[in-house]
Amino acid sequence: MRTNIVLDDELMREAARHSSGKTKRAVVEEALATFIRVHEERKRRESYRDRLQDLDRKLANLRLRERPIDILRRDRNR
Repeated sequence: MRTNIVLDDELMREAARHSSGKTKRAVVEEALATFIRVHEERKRRESYRDRLQDLDRKLANLRLRERPIDILRRDRNR
């Protein structure tokens, strides 16, 4: 997508210092990709927390050899 935007020069310089991109376009694309990754990770963590609470509710009356959190962690790390 082609677009024109006005960016803060100081912010762009600072971002370029931390970026592997060599052009402004590459820096902006890296920033957008990072933004998406951070928000997807946050949603994944929230989903994990919800699934863990749901599993705890379902298993509340059962006696298990392992804690539900250990089962989920092992499953997540596969």
